[in-house]
Amino acid sequence: MKEILKHIILALTVLNIPTYSLIAFSPALGSLTAALALVSLALYYFFIKKSKPLLPLLVLGILYYSIAGFSFAGDVEVFSKDIFRYFLFILSITEVAKNTTNAEACFYLLLGAASVIINALLFSDDYGRYAGFYINPNRAGLVCVLGFAFTYRLQNKKYKILAQLLFTLAGIATLSRYFLLLLFLINLASLFANRKNIVGLFVGAVAIVVIINTPAFELNKDRFDAFQSFFSEGEVKTTTITRESRQETWALYTDVILNNAFIGNGYGSMQGHQGDTVGIKVGVHNTYLMVLGEAGIIPFLVLILFYTSILIKSLKSFKKNPEYLYLAMIMISYLLVSHNYFYNYVILFFTIWLFTRFEDKEEETTLINSNSL
Repeated sequence: MKEILKHIILALTVLNIPTYSLIAFSPALGSLTAALALVSLALYYFFIKKSKPLLPLLVLGILYYSIAGFSFAGDVEVFSKDIFRYFLFILSITEVAKNTTNAEACFYLLLGAASVIINALLFSDDYGRYAGFYINPNRAGLVCVLGFAFTYRLQNKKYKILAQLLFTLAGIATLSRYFLLLLFLINLASLFANRKNIVGLFVGAVAIVVIINTPAFELNKDRFDAFQSFFSEGEVKTTTITRESRQETWALYTDVILNNAFIGNGYGSMQGHQGDTVGIKVGVHNTYLMVLGEAGIIPFLVLILFYTSILIKSLKSFKKNPEYLYLAMIMISYLLVSHNYFYNYVILFFTIWLFTRFEDKEEETTLINSNSL
């Protein structure tokens, strides 16, 4: 029962099934799968051994929703549902995360990446950026780079190389600038852990060759031409690469954030949901700025301190578990380009997955020290 529930939760969460069902099929199926996810989480929480929920995420949620709620002028029912879903997920998912192995996490991420490749090959469109189960190409890029990071702990070398190739192919098919940058940085960082990891760069080169020479991949022409320009003798098309950059979006919110830096502008005001409130229709695309702009300085500092602690702990574990640093890099940087943190269950799940690894190590160290006395 425990394993079945765990895999149901993993499939629904990591593969983004509720949202995909809603968008791709019907509201009825979307509601059904969302209900299944909530019921599975509740059952797992009440009938399986409970782990302590992450205190920093509980504190962050309480501060964010309570302070941002003071200035909220939208639909109270929607606001209440968002709060319920966040805290149910945080409370229930910890034990699931602790019981999810590296191989299991990699497997579900690989399924997600496969959906992107299938989307690109069999269901191509004029947009030319593919997302599979994730609807949004940038979120699909996140899943692909997370999966690539997990491959470094796979024991089977053939499976490892194949997985890296598929994650890279899928990531390129998203044409996400975030994916391409983080893939490069992770490959670079991996060389400090083990020079043999240079294989990852060769896998990336193979993936690029496959993408460029496979007509079935009908990718967005402007972005793909800009991507190809990196590997040709001509001029690199920096204009396309930097068009509609996140920095331009962040700059729109500078005055709005500074004018209400202590208590913020209210829930949804930085996400484009309440454009009339601040006079800006587009979301801020930055979790740190979103929290600061909607709920003020206190939850912002909690968020910064929490992810800084994850980064420090991952650096301390680099020699034994270098993939922890790769995951920390991914999550910390992804928060710079997205504003859906509190309902992005992929990023929340893997944040909890990583943090529980550090907690387990601290418990083992405490146990060893106590036994030695």
